[in-house]
Amino acid sequence: MIRRRNGQRGLWDVLRFGDLEPEKQMDPRLRRIHEALDDDELLDGVLAAMRGRFPESGRRGRHGTPAEVALRMLVLKHLKSWSYEQLEWEVKGNLVYRYFCRIDAGKVPDAKTMVRLGQLLEGHALRAIFDRVVQIAVARRVTRGRKMRVDTTVVETPIRYPSDSRLCEDVTEGVCREMERLRSLGVTAPARFRNVRRSVRRRVREITHISRRPLSRESKRRTLQRPYRRLLAITRRTIRQASDVVARASRRRRPMSGRAHRSVRILKRLIQLGEKIVRQTRERVFKGNTKSSEKIVSVHEPQTKIIRRGKAGRPTEFGQMVKVQEAEGGVITDIGVVEGTDHALLVPSVERHRDVFGRPPRVVATDRGFFKMENVRHIEAMGVRCAAVPKPGHRSPTWLKRERQRSFRKARAWRAGGEARIARLKNTFGMRRARYKGDSGVARAAHWAAIANNLMAIGVAK
Repeated sequence: MIRRRNGQRGLWDVLRFGDLEPEKQMDPRLRRIHEALDDDELLDGVLAAMRGRFPESGRRGRHGTPAEVALRMLVLKHLKSWSYEQLEWEVKGNLVYRYFCRIDAGKVPDAKTMVRLGQLLEGHALRAIFDRVVQIAVARRVTRGRKMRVDTTVVETPIRYPSDSRLCEDVTEGVCREMERLRSLGVTAPARFRNVRRSVRRRVREITHISRRPLSRESKRRTLQRPYRRLLAITRRTIRQASDVVARASRRRRPMSGRAHRSVRILKRLIQLGEKIVRQTRERVFKGNTKSSEKIVSVHEPQTKIIRRGKAGRPTEFGQMVKVQEAEGGVITDIGVVEGTDHALLVPSVERHRDVFGRPPRVVATDRGFFKMENVRHIEAMGVRCAAVPKPGHRSPTWLKRERQRSFRKARAWRAGGEARIARLKNTFGMRRARYKGDSGVARAAHWAAIANNLMAIGVAK
């Protein structure tokens, strides 16, 4: 049974924590965050998400981790940028963290339990938590909403460098693993099926060694064709055998177990991805066609995109684009995965700011990528007094005069702080590389980083 909070403190908790007074030993910032999390509306969203896992978990079964404990432990994890194992270890041995998480002398949830609870809080449930934290920051006057700056950044997905040989290796390893699992579950496999992982790894090592030789590009491409031809032959044969297994499973009259059904679903997905990977590898290696808008860069994270932003240190990044919108006071008012051009985000960002604060900002500051004349005029008609959106390319004398105004220059200087905010999200709160897998992994990492940032802004404000 999932409860909102733990029950009444026992005598042992009073005796153990009464003299130590952990609240007085708590860091002042953590104490203010502790007070901000005592919000019933915040707990309602967490409780609804946790009870939604099973239909009767709100009134039947043994007592599980309370919603308040789950929320506070996840908040502490992202405030400190810990792993789940570190979170369990630190909370177990620290009385202040026990008091902050409302555990006291009780049992600390283990890492696996926190992984499952963290998976429940994603999508709309996590977005509701983020929105409520923003409302708490506004209610506490951490920000007044007079200024707004918005920028985009890339959050990397948890993948290795996407070479063609490694993608073929991932496909064959995944197919062999699921085929062996189906065979152990009693589902028939092709008579000539064998585990080809060793053969594939040899071909990948051979390709890697050739790639490191000091050869010209053309001679290296010709030399690589022979091992790639062998690798593609193994990959295609494995995909054909997987297709045969899926066809047999669909014609099977006996019902399969749930684990077997899951393996068949995984095989179907791997067959589709494998056929695309074989096709794009053949195009690149044998035809020299390296440009593809629909190129797959990961078998496990197929939603990953190739993003080139022209940065010297990282010319090519593999991940997803995330919008970061901020008001003064260090409060992030909107964050999320976006697609398309930056200038399409300007008007929706001002509308989001108006929804949060009840009025448009006085100052809007962005970089050149957000410029579009009709959008600038639109936000000025909405009530923005200073739209500090620099114009790229040629600028007329009238526009140069506008950009030389003192208000415009001050807004541009304030906008530069948005780069520092993004760096803080990435380096302090773990948004540089998403630790979570799946389609919603990047959005989940971005929202938790923003929640941790906003709670820290509440903790710093006096």
